[in-house]
Amino acid sequence: MIMAGLPPEALEDCFRPPDEAVQVQCIHCGNEYSSDEIVWRPEPDLDIKGFWCCPIPGCDGKGFQFDIFPLDTEWEEFDDEDADYDEEDEDDEDDESAP
Repeated sequence: MIMAGLPPEALEDCFRPPDEAVQVQCIHCGNEYSSDEIVWRPEPDLDIKGFWCCPIPGCDGKGFQFDIFPLDTEWEEFDDEDADYDEEDEDDEDDESAP
């Protein structure tokens, strides 16, 4: 995904497309495309500075994982915070919550 030249609010937006492109579908227009085609559209007249939008002309779909979803239903973006995640940790939590 090309991030050069985007304003900071685009890069910090919670509906930003993932860094690694995935196939997506917009629930408004039904089109399928690569997530790296999702575009940032500035909205200077709003409190919000802009939106990540479906690239299809005339479609008002906005936001990765809001109106635009990965086709792979098991897709999860890797987060550095998850780097220490271990299935054993999850099993330990389940054991502790058992009566």
